[in-house]
Amino acid sequence: MVRVLVTGAAGFSGRTIARRLVAAGCEVVAHRRSSPLPDDLAASAAVTDWRGDLAELDALPDGVEAVVHAAATSTPTGRADAVPAEVLIRDNALASARLVEAAKAAGVRRFVYLSSLSIHGTVNERSLDASTPIREPDPYGVSKLMGESVLAASGIPAVAIRLPAVIGPGADRNWPVQVIRRIRRHETVRIYNADGPFNNVVHVDDVAEWIATLLTAAEPMHGFNAAPVASREPIPVRAAVATIAAGLGLDTHLEEVVAPRPSFTIDTVAAQSLGFRPSATVDALDRYARDPD
Repeated sequence: MVRVLVTGAAGFSGRTIARRLVAAGCEVVAHRRSSPLPDDLAASAAVTDWRGDLAELDALPDGVEAVVHAAATSTPTGRADAVPAEVLIRDNALASARLVEAAKAAGVRRFVYLSSLSIHGTVNERSLDASTPIREPDPYGVSKLMGESVLAASGIPAVAIRLPAVIGPGADRNWPVQVIRRIRRHETVRIYNADGPFNNVVHVDDVAEWIATLLTAAEPMHGFNAAPVASREPIPVRAAVATIAAGLGLDTHLEEVVAPRPSFTIDTVAAQSLGFRPSATVDALDRYARDPD
């Protein structure tokens, strides 16, 4: 039985990952800073509740063999200045550095870091992959990039998962969430690049399944890998909104706006080579729309 520390286990992605790891037979140390764990995790004999501020971390709990770092402070979509830069650097970059240092001291041999496509900043290419240049990321993107850099330099075998919009029951702060809220309020949904291909989304269950595979595989993890993830089979933006509306069983009204630059798709070849198995874009959006809460 692998003993795994999951940071941010009370949060949206963290709790889903913790549940999947328990189902895979792992023992989970569920870290949280303030919010309580969901009832099912709190009641599980396979889960140890561990509360603390990662930016002040000195050492990992005893026996931790692997780490999933899902804890982070993020900004709402379209509001990059909503959280002060110093808060983002402390909660993301400094906390990650302290966690990586403690993991190295504990001899951790598998580390999964939930990073973000925000590290790339402005994307001019029509397809984004791990080699896409980094151009002036915002403070949140910088804070996640610093976490990646510390992890890459540590020598701990690791995978940094560069996430797009993550959806699933209870998702918050991304474009599909905003679309659902507008459709439910019978408001107009404004879209850019209506005919442009879209796969800038991933279902949280697909991410959790991949992480469970990475941490329970018989073969050891090697080196440091950074991989963007997304759904497969891109669809036009207008079709993405239509899929969400159909899943909700509601009509929608669109306002199409000319965008300052073309849209881009996300290449998941690197992630798939490491075992990632994404849902099709239509399937991920439909599943989320039918169970958004």
